[in-house]
Amino acid sequence: MRNLSDKISGLAPSATIEISNRAKQMQREGIDVISLSIGEPDFDTPQHIRDACISALMRGETHYAPSNGIPELLDAIAGKIEAENAFSCAPEQVIVTCGAKSAIYEAVEAVINPGEEVIILDPSWVSYEPIVRIAGGRPVHHLLSADTFQPDDSLQERVTPRTKMIVINSPSNPSGAVLEKKSLKLLADLCEDYDIFAVSDEIYEKLTYGKEHVSLASIGDMAGRCITVNGFSKAYAMTG
Repeated sequence: MRNLSDKISGLAPSATIEISNRAKQMQREGIDVISLSIGEPDFDTPQHIRDACISALMRGETHYAPSNGIPELLDAIAGKIEAENAFSCAPEQVIVTCGAKSAIYEAVEAVINPGEEVIILDPSWVSYEPIVRIAGGRPVHHLLSADTFQPDDSLQERVTPRTKMIVINSPSNPSGAVLEKKSLKLLADLCEDYDIFAVSDEIYEKLTYGKEHVSLASIGDMAGRCITVNGFSKAYAMTG
């Protein structure tokens, strides 16, 4: 039998899924273990969301919908972005995907050509690198200071003529750090100066614990070169 593609065969399994599966197996065996693997909320999906889902099923809303999302949802998301994230967003600029990981993958595939470079701020979510590799890109890691987890001017050293994109994650998985406004301004200036796209993974937006979350797209003219990724999984326990 023939092998799978080289780019798939060279990928390692997700470490978070592996650890999560191991923890669940230990729990099934009666071992008292706390899993610190995947980002799973410790509460159930709020009742009003479950009720709305049941009502939609009972109304027969189980058929094909527009591939980018139902119009009412696109309108609601665009309104949320303008009200809470402080940048202008039209419904036609919104795409609904099957989870934030799919959105990040599709964003990278849409922008990156083979051999182009993507800067990843470390420590980072384990899936960023394989997503870049699947797209044929070259991940370039930049380790943030363990004291602040904020980028500084040394980030410019990672930029080359092949740099096409930077991926940021605020609040961060795994550090929990929230990027400050001055850090976002530094990132925005970098993107503008070197004509770089940005993917801003903001899936943990609601988990800031006293810090202020600011969207990268709200800084300067970044809305035109920033793909903002968000979702319902972490804020509303809609992971399944």
